[in-house]
Amino acid sequence: MPTIARAITELARAVTDLAKQQGRASTALADVAREQRITNLIVRSQISADPEEKRRLVAEASSRMDAPRRRSPHNPIE
Repeated sequence: MPTIARAITELARAVTDLAKQQGRASTALADVAREQRITNLIVRSQISADPEEKRRLVAEASSRMDAPRRRSPHNPIE
């Protein structure tokens, strides 16, 4: 019986660790997507010949950079 209890405890720890890792991966992927969007806006602003479009793209990139990052509920700021 103690062997079964120990095995169940280890399994529970492993599942908890996996859930934490998935939360961190989710947050990392969201951060990468955010940074890609900002980079895309900056590149588009440099390519654009229209001054108004250039200003709009730079303003959007700037506001996205200044906005707080969203965190996964599984990965709180520590």
